[in-house]
Amino acid sequence: QSILNFIKELPNDDACKAYLAKIKWQDGFTCMKCGHQKGCEKAGHKYQCYVCQHVESSTANTLFHKVKFGLQKAFCVVFEMSTSSKSVSSIQMGKRFDIRQGTAWYFMQKVRKAMKSSQRYPLSELIHVDEFTVGGKEEGKQGRSYDSKKKKAVIAVELSEKHQIKRVYVKSIDD
Repeated sequence: QSILNFIKELPNDDACKAYLAKIKWQDGFTCMKCGHQKGCEKAGHKYQCYVCQHVESSTANTLFHKVKFGLQKAFCVVFEMSTSSKSVSSIQMGKRFDIRQGTAWYFMQKVRKAMKSSQRYPLSELIHVDEFTVGGKEEGKQGRSYDSKKKKAVIAVELSEKHQIKRVYVKSIDD
């Protein structure tokens, strides 16, 4: 998806809160404090529990919990990190979204931790596995040359029944 379409879908912080609320409570509300499943929706994309009166925001217990620089900026940082083929430094991210470098670094660490695999869901269904090298062409060599400074990796791609990519894992290997 392009950044322009992304911004059109989530034009402000309120739209981001609404998006989070839709995902968070798609299967119904469950109070994080007491576990009760009945509550009422409040203004600002919040839910209040009927039993303990706890009010929970759509950002509570998510990656965006207590974000200080605006939800739309936080969503954009996540978008950049998940769609860029090359890593963006926290200095660049800070300049790009007008936030402090330290704040950008801290949030980016939070995003990286959230993106790390829990390894609770092993690949299943149809899986394609292959090995490859990264490093470009070498002078005087054709095809795959393994005796070089190129990095080797293995990739596993899980496909759905309709042959659409579900998940991809890539791991650096020695041989």
